[in-house]
Amino acid sequence: MKILRFNITNEEAPEMLRVLDIPAGANFQDLHFAVLDAVGFDTTQLSSFFICNNNWEKKVELTLINMGTDEAEMIPIMKDIKIKDYEHEVGQKLVFEYDFVLMWRFFMEVTKVYESDEPAKNFPKIVESIGEAPKQYETFEKYPEEMTDEDSALLHDLEIKNMDFFHHEDNEDNDELWETDDIDGLEDTGHEHDHDDEDFF
Repeated sequence: MKILRFNITNEEAPEMLRVLDIPAGANFQDLHFAVLDAVGFDTTQLSSFFICNNNWEKKVELTLINMGTDEAEMIPIMKDIKIKDYEHEVGQKLVFEYDFVLMWRFFMEVTKVYESDEPAKNFPKIVESIGEAPKQYETFEKYPEEMTDEDSALLHDLEIKNMDFFHHEDNEDNDELWETDDIDGLEDTGHEHDHDDEDFF
């Protein structure tokens, strides 16, 4: 099983480093949850990955859910795309943006690609953790000075619901799922999806 090792850093916590190993056959939604677990963030917010060039310029976006606009309908959805569907090699860069109001931005770079005989249930895993991650809700100073009524309504709704829609648990069958080329079979890679997209709002 091919494993990708990512270094994860954050622009607002430069002392933080998380080193994450994840199978190349996992999908980007698996990577979404792995990053959030690594930094101790909840899973109540929306996010996007951006495949970048060597200068961190964003080239391809993958989003968590379809937002229902014409433009969003053309953006690939994380659960439908395996990490290996994009050419990943040492030096490949990604940007992970989480919470489109607070706009947490994590920088990810592939530092190693290797084969492993470990069972898939051991992945994803953190192999090194340096420094403290930023506190997700420690202060409201990060919120923009001017928020739209739509932003305020969304935040209020999220606070009331205290949402955690994706209950991701270890799945002993991930070996087969992460090795298969059947993308349609990836929806059960350890995450339960019991809610429609509109439940986010």
